[in-house]
Order: sequence, then C-alpha cells, then structure tokens
Amino acid sequence: MKERPRIGLALGGGGARGYAHLGVIKALQEADIPIDIIAGTSMGAVVGAACAMGYRTEELTDIALQMSWRRLLSLADPTIPHHGVLAGNRLEKYFQTLTCGKEFYQLEKTLVVIATDINTGEEVRLDSGPVARALRASTAVPGIFCPVNSERRYLVDGSVTTPVPAAATQEAGANVVVAVDVCSTVDRTDVLAQAWKWWKEITPMQTYGLTVMPGFLSFFKRSLPESINIVGRSMELNGRHIKISFPETPAAQYWLLRPAVENVRWYEFHRVRECIRAGEAAGRQVAGQINALLKKANFT
Repeated sequence: MKERPRIGLALGGGGARGYAHLGVIKALQEADIPIDIIAGTSMGAVVGAACAMGYRTEELTDIALQMSWRRLLSLADPTIPHHGVLAGNRLEKYFQTLTCGKEFYQLEKTLVVIATDINTGEEVRLDSGPVARALRASTAVPGIFCPVNSERRYLVDGSVTTPVPAAATQEAGANVVVAVDVCSTVDRTDVLAQAWKWWKEITPMQTYGLTVMPGFLSFFKRSLPESINIVGRSMELNGRHIKISFPETPAAQYWLLRPAVENVRWYEFHRVRECIRAGEAAGRQVAGQINALLKKANFT
C-alpha cells in the first residue's frame, strides 16, 4: 500500500463568513477524510488553530454560537488611536484560552498562520512560538487593532495580502489541498480602496472654493493618526493581492470551495448556523471526489 498523501486545508479570511470553515471541516470528517495540514488567514487562522488543537466540530460550533456582539465587546480594550483603536491584548488572552497556551509544535496538526507585514507588503507565515500571538497578528484588522510587533515587523491581518493561503498549504507539505474562499464584495472594500487612492493622488485640493496648497495638504496628511495611514496602506496591498495564492507550479491536487455566504457581512456573527450549513454543503460536494481519488490511487 502506498503512503497516504497529506491532505491540507487553506482557510481564507472573511469575518463571520469564516464560520463556513467549520461546516467544511465537519463534512470532511464525516466522510472520514483526514486533515493533516492547515494554513489559515484571519478568521480562517482562528478556525484552523482550533481544529489543529483537536477540538471536535461540535465543540467548535458551541464556541461559535457563544460569540455574540456582547462577547466581542468584552474583548475590546480601547487605546489612544495612534496605530489602532483597540490594543488587542484582551483578544490575545482569549486566543490563549482557546489554544490552552500552546505553541505550534504542540498542536495535533501542522498549522501555518498567515499575517501581513504592513511596511513591506509581504505575506508572513507564522509556524513557531505561541499560537495565540500568531492569531492576534493574523486577525489585526488595520485601523481597528494595533499591529503586532514581531522581529522588527509590524504584522496585521493576513487577508490583506493573502485572501486564501493555498500556496502556503502546499508548501507546508500537502499533496491534496482544499482551499475555502469566503471573500465577498458585500463589504465593499473596493470602494474604500478607490477613496484612498483618490486621497493620495490629489495635489491641490478644492475646499469651499479655495485651493489648499500641496504643502499644507502634505502637512495635514502627516498630522492624521498613523492608524489612518495603516488602513490606506492595507487597501493598497489588498488591491494588489486580491487573487488566491496558488503556487506558480502547483504539485498538488486542488479543490477550490466557495460556500454560499457571499451575502453575509463580516460582522454578522449571529448568522453562525447559516454559514456552517453553507460550508457543510460545499464540503460534501468534494468529499466524494477526494475519497475517490484516494481509492483510485490505492491510498486507502
């Protein structure tokens, strides 16, 4: 019997839509498809970390159902809005509880957490050290949470550069990759990106019939909180990296799933069950195909 291929999940970011990942995982587990490697961005990183911890899908569903807006607000720790409105310390403590304070090497499955270096615009793959710290970086929504300072890098939400980390999943050793895309235009980040582009490109600015000189405009921009510039920078990067990060020379079998959650806004956490059901439906569509691949190749 040949050695079984390593099966990986690439879980994308999308706020509340990321609960669809739970449904995909449930469908694969019910079909007895093992999961060896997980790469996750933002909410995908959180769900992926919980899966890599060994939580059962029932437990994860219960955790998701408890995540009301009241619970989310309890994690808010306002700070002076220089790099972000929230410090993120309470959120990191929540992640420490979720992951039992474990480091990556202590997880049951291989996990790669994706963040973004806001200065260089590079994708950053985190796979060592405290898992909670990595999740804090991957979910640092620009302008809302302060970036995470890690080895002279300022890390923010991974979905800024990597909507779905398919390449990271393969490069971590997966031979079969199930990529789950829960991105949606319903959040209209494209409008914000265009607004920021316009703001950067204007030179003289007409205000109430008066021309504001470029020197004054430059001074005004510098006077804004750094969090505004971080948001703008993230918009620029997101516009460049809007495509899913498939390897240039793929060596794995790929399935790309798009659960029907495109009408769910990132903050609609009350639609947990709807998102999970959509993920289950998408997962079942490919579960049979994956099992057929394994049987055909005599891996089972």
